[in-house]
Amino acid sequence: MSLRCRRPILALILAGNAVIPVRANQNWTRCGETVRDIIDGKASMFVDGVNITNATISQYLYTGPVTRLDASYPREDFLTVTYEACNKLCSTDIAFYEPETAISLVSNWIFPLNILLSLPFESLHEGKFHITLIAILNWLGSPQTALTATIFNFRQLRQSHRRMMRDAAHHNTHLLSAAFFVICSINQFQVDPLVLQGAPGGEATRMLKALVYGVFRPLSDERTADGPAPAQDVELTRQLLVQVAFQLRMLRRRGVIPMLANLGTFLVAFIFSIVLAFASLGDGSNSNFSLAFGLLVTWLPLLVVFTIVDRNPISSERTADIISRWLYNVEAVKTWAAAARNERPPPVITLPPLLDASTPTVVETPSTMSPGSLVPKPEAAVSTVEIPQAGVKWWQRKTKIPSDLQVEHFIGQGRKIQYCGLPHAFLEVTKSVEHSEDTPAELDGHAMAIAEELRGRKPLAWYVVAVLSFLLVWTAIMSAFVVSFNAPVVGLGCRTLTYLIFGIFSSVPWVIHFQKRPSRPLIYLSYLCNTVAILAVLTVVLFQVTGLASNCFCKSSVISRPAGLGGYVDFETYSFYTTHFNVIPFWTAGAVAGGMVPTIAFVVALFWWVKCRQIWKANERTRNYPVYSVKACTDWLQ
Repeated sequence: MSLRCRRPILALILAGNAVIPVRANQNWTRCGETVRDIIDGKASMFVDGVNITNATISQYLYTGPVTRLDASYPREDFLTVTYEACNKLCSTDIAFYEPETAISLVSNWIFPLNILLSLPFESLHEGKFHITLIAILNWLGSPQTALTATIFNFRQLRQSHRRMMRDAAHHNTHLLSAAFFVICSINQFQVDPLVLQGAPGGEATRMLKALVYGVFRPLSDERTADGPAPAQDVELTRQLLVQVAFQLRMLRRRGVIPMLANLGTFLVAFIFSIVLAFASLGDGSNSNFSLAFGLLVTWLPLLVVFTIVDRNPISSERTADIISRWLYNVEAVKTWAAAARNERPPPVITLPPLLDASTPTVVETPSTMSPGSLVPKPEAAVSTVEIPQAGVKWWQRKTKIPSDLQVEHFIGQGRKIQYCGLPHAFLEVTKSVEHSEDTPAELDGHAMAIAEELRGRKPLAWYVVAVLSFLLVWTAIMSAFVVSFNAPVVGLGCRTLTYLIFGIFSSVPWVIHFQKRPSRPLIYLSYLCNTVAILAVLTVVLFQVTGLASNCFCKSSVISRPAGLGGYVDFETYSFYTTHFNVIPFWTAGAVAGGMVPTIAFVVALFWWVKCRQIWKANERTRNYPVYSVKACTDWLQ
C-alpha cells in the first residue's frame, strides 16, 4: 500500500482515538477532581459500556471506616473510592515519576548507598568470582547473619586483648599479643573441619596440636639443662611466632582511620537526610516513603563499619600460605625437640672466618641432619654465625604441606555460614593456666581440652551476639514498616509487604547458622533465601525511584482488606495526612529508632577498635627482634 493510500486510514484512526476514552498514566489529583465533578453532576464518565453519573457513582464510593482519620474531621468530607472503582475511574496504569523527580530521588537516596562498595571484597583474580558472589549474597541477603559472624569475631579479638593485658605482668607482652593475634587470624579461615570439631575419641587433631604448641610454647620459661638460656625449642617457636604475627599484621587491611572518617561523614549526612525527609512530610511529595526507604537500609552502615574495624587481610591467599608454612615449621620444631630431649643438647654451630665482610659466605646446613650434628670446625680462628637450627625439617620451597596442616580460603565476616569460635575455646580452656610452666605434654593436654570445647555447644556470648544482630536489622526493617504501614491508606501495601519479605527471607539463613556446620542442602536453601531477600530490596529501590507502586493495587493497601484495613483509595495530599491523620507519632518513633541504631553501633565499633589497636599494631621501621642463641629458618617467609 502506498503512503498516499495510508494517509486517510491514519486520519480515521486518529479521529477515532479522539472520541474513544483512552486512559493515560495515572494523575491522582485529576482523577479526584473528575470523581468530585461526577458527584456534583458536572460531568459523567463512560467506562466499559457503563455511563457513570451522579446517580450511579455511589456504588463506586467507599463509605466504610478510615483508620487513623481524626475524629474531628467529618467522614463524609473525606472522598474515597473502592479498589475496584479505582481501576475503572482512574485506570490500571502506573503513574511513573517525572524524570526530574526520579533523578532527584536517585541522587538523594540511591547514590549514597555506594558505601556498600566499602565492604571487604576480595580481588577478583582467578577462582574468586564465585566466592565474591557468595559473599555478596550473604552480606546483602542476610545482614543479620553477617553481622553475627563479624561482631562475634571482633568480640573474641576484644576478649583476647583483655587476656593479654591481664597476663602482661607474667609474660612478654609482644609474645602474648602475637599469640592471640595469630589465633584470631586463623579463626577467620577455612581449615580442616576436624580442627574445629575435634578428632574422634577426644583426641586433638594434628593442626590443633601444632597451633597450641606454636602459640603457647614461646611463653614457657623452660631453660636448658646446662645454663640459664631458654630451651632451644622455646627460642625457635618464639622466633616463628613473632615472625608470623608480624607478617599477618602487615597483611592486615590498612587505611581504617580514613574509611571510618568517611563512614562517619556518611552517617551524619544520612541522618540529616532522614530528618529532612521527616521535616518535609506534608509538602505534597512522597517524603514518607523516602523516610521509610532511608530507615530500611540503616543496617548497611552497621555492616560496613564492623567489617572495616574487623579488618580482613589484603591477600587472603598469601595469608593462608604463611599460616600453613608456620604450622608446618612449628610441628617440625616440636618433632625435633621431642627427639632431642633424650640426647645431649646440640652444640653451637661455627663456621670458618668470613672471606669478605661485605659479602658473607653462606653455608647451607642440610635439613635432614640429626639432632646434635656438627659442622667441622677448622683450625683457624672462628666466627659464630647464626644459621637455621640443624636437625629441624624446615619448610623449603619444594615442600608439600600435608592437607591436615593446610589453611584454606578466607571465610571471615560472614562469607560462609559456619561457626568460628577458635579464640573463645582457647580463652576458656586457658583462663586459669600459667603458660610459663607449661610442658610439651601439658600443651597436648590443652589441645585435647580445646578440641572438647569446640565439640560442645556454642557459647552463650554467641547467642547474645546473634540475637543482638537480629534485632539491629529488624529494628531497621520495622522502622520502615511502621512509617509505610501508617501512611494513608493505612494497611499492608506493596512497600510494607516487600519489607516483610526481605525480613523473613533474610532471617532464614540466620536460623540455619545456629547449626555449627549446616548441611549442603541447608546452605543451598540459604543462598535461595538470600537471593529472594536481595530481589526484595531491589524492588523497594524500584518503588522508590520509578513510582512503580503508584497504582490502584498498591495505593489501596488491598492486601490487608480481610483484616478490616485498606481496600480504598483517596485523593488527598500529604499535607492533609499530617493535619487530619494521627500518623506523626508513628513516623516519629520510626525515625528516632532507625536513626539511633546506626549511630550507637558506630560509636561502639569505634570504641572497640581504639581499645584493640595494640593487638594488631605493626610497624616495619620499629621492628626489633631479640638476639637468639639458635636461629629459625626464614625461607618460609618468601
